[in-house]
Amino acid sequence: MSNPESPETIRILSVSDSESYLKWATQLLTSLPDVDGRVVLIDNPILPTDEQIAGAVTGTDWQHRDIPVIRRTDLARVIAGYSPDIVLGAATGPIVAQVFLTAHMLTPRPALVSGLPGMGLPARGKGMNYRRLMDALIAHSFAEVAAYTEASTRTRVPCEVLLARLPMLRSTGIPQPLAEAAPPSTGPAASSASAPHAVSVSAPAAPRTLVFAPQAKVPAERADREAIIAALAGFADRHDGSRTVIKMRSRPGEFETHHEQHSYVEILEGLCRRGVAGADRIELGYGPLSDFLTPGSGLVTVSSTAALESIDRGIPTLLVSDFGFDAGLLNEVFAASGATGTLAEVAAGSIGFPDPAWLAENYFHPEDGQLRRSLGLLATRARTGQLPNRRSDVLRQKRMLLRAELRTFTPGPVISAYRKLRYQR
Repeated sequence: MSNPESPETIRILSVSDSESYLKWATQLLTSLPDVDGRVVLIDNPILPTDEQIAGAVTGTDWQHRDIPVIRRTDLARVIAGYSPDIVLGAATGPIVAQVFLTAHMLTPRPALVSGLPGMGLPARGKGMNYRRLMDALIAHSFAEVAAYTEASTRTRVPCEVLLARLPMLRSTGIPQPLAEAAPPSTGPAASSASAPHAVSVSAPAAPRTLVFAPQAKVPAERADREAIIAALAGFADRHDGSRTVIKMRSRPGEFETHHEQHSYVEILEGLCRRGVAGADRIELGYGPLSDFLTPGSGLVTVSSTAALESIDRGIPTLLVSDFGFDAGLLNEVFAASGATGTLAEVAAGSIGFPDPAWLAENYFHPEDGQLRRSLGLLATRARTGQLPNRRSDVLRQKRMLLRAELRTFTPGPVISAYRKLRYQR
């Protein structure tokens, strides 16, 4: 643990609103040396449950520790009470706008840093505008640094874009696919405690456990989602000694960072009622993703940071190509990865691994400690009152916060009803 009294130690206060941002923040702070970190959740309609919180902080310094939940009206008191060098806005845009506006009013003010909890492409102007008061944005690949530097210029949001590795990626070099350690068998996949030696595999066997990592936003069409579940059912039907799992991000009734219009649970239930072969063998999985990324497994997704976590562990990974690769699907970056495949290949269990050159350019660059040095410089500037005064942007930020009032104070049932009406239009 860092010594809070050491002048080399950075004091960072992180504020999150959802499970995915909490996971990113706690992983990030755990990975940084000489940091005295505090983590809080802000009360809001997508606040994670106790189970989601426990899963988000697994393997971090916050495992088995209480994460305080504060109200928006408590922000100024909490920030002033901790007196951080840096406030990390690890939350959705409207919440970050509130946090940064509050922190900016302090004298001297802390440095304001934000980032996204996974792949951040495409770089959208709306997200930048919500973070208008930030001093720095953390990006996770060379492509993201270039995209957000351009977005900073385009939206006139002056900030430094810092390169870092996604904190949940633990490989030290370019990941290699794991060799198959044993023939397919029934029952759960082997424990990760005895992971096999990593070697290049040109034609991997069908996985013993096929894991699908869904996303709330993509694909948006119900028919596309049904096609994915049908392919998973096809795999289950063809491979008697296998497991097929949809790794859910939340249980029914729990909130996620993004709203899901067509539930995979409902779609799976529909396929089972229709008697689709293999559908009744598809399981719903809950808990940390790492529990499912074990030797002998393979991961399928349309566009998800889960793909990067899977690749990081040498797990065969497939990005579904049937719906294309573009900004709308949030998967454009994977188009040239060498890990794309069709739903027919999913059903067949033909799951490959990305090209090493693509990995080096996208998310698996070496960790050189530059992020910690950059944050250290920001902390020094905060302590010595050298950060710029951006009060000219405060009024613009306050106007954007009118939208945030709905998200922060409106009861969950009202928001749910609003969403249903919106999608019926």
